[in-house]
Amino acid sequence: MTHKFNRISHLHFISLVGLFTSQVGMTAEVPEKLAFAFQKQKDPRSIQEHAERVAEILGDRIGIPVEVRVPTSYGATVQALISNRAHVAYVDSISFLLARSEAPVRLILVELRDGRTEYDSIFVVRKDSPLQNLAELRGKRMMFTSNTSTSGYVMAYSRLVNEGLLEKEQDPEEFFDEVGFAGGYDRALLAVLRGQADACAVSAYTMEGLKADIYLDAEQRDQLRVLTRTPGVPTHLICLRADLPEDLQEKIKASLLAISKDHPELLADVYGASEFVEADQDEHVAKTVEALKNTGLGPKGLVK
Repeated sequence: MTHKFNRISHLHFISLVGLFTSQVGMTAEVPEKLAFAFQKQKDPRSIQEHAERVAEILGDRIGIPVEVRVPTSYGATVQALISNRAHVAYVDSISFLLARSEAPVRLILVELRDGRTEYDSIFVVRKDSPLQNLAELRGKRMMFTSNTSTSGYVMAYSRLVNEGLLEKEQDPEEFFDEVGFAGGYDRALLAVLRGQADACAVSAYTMEGLKADIYLDAEQRDQLRVLTRTPGVPTHLICLRADLPEDLQEKIKASLLAISKDHPELLADVYGASEFVEADQDEHVAKTVEALKNTGLGPKGLVK
């Protein structure tokens, strides 16, 4: 009997064009304390610790105390921005799109990883697997990272549509024999390593680069291999409430750029990227928007 793992319902993609643009020029008072939300990752306590060091330097530079918040879920981070309980946030592209759809939020900086403002989503199999391409995954056991993951679900799902292996908005369960959500990059990789799944989708930096040991050790990674790569995943970004005073917005941006130049190790300790750069907000998230349209998913259904 075929066993089906948990799945999420497909939601229609919501329009993200022209939202709250009239509010960008609004003025507001300088807050007594700036609330900076950091999206949770594998170890929220570690993020809190490292983020507080960044916040201390940022506060000194802008002349306002900065309070760090690491909400318990992606959705809580987004809601903090929407409700104005967070003035600045370090999030992924899906969270940004949802916040921007409901509040005056603008992107100011993006991560630069290995000279790129995007990274790869990868399908991973065991090194000894006979699988050689995506088409051969038909009827196999697939482990996505989570239903909120850009690289570990949305971009991987979209790749299957682009390859013609799924129709637009078609359920992945109609291609795979089993579909599961591991709940984290390390768990997805371990599911393949232990033979609980034939393939998984994760971010490339879980298998490559200086921070790969956070997820698996070198011996474990050596038992796995990348089946195929999907480029174009937008790096994480810094966004803020666009109704903050404009001079404060510029101070925040300039200060974070300076921190990334003078203290790259602090940023690397937070999410693994050590440099920020400016980018056009629509261009930066364009691939995510395309993937959401391909899959029929919407930010409101993904960010929980």
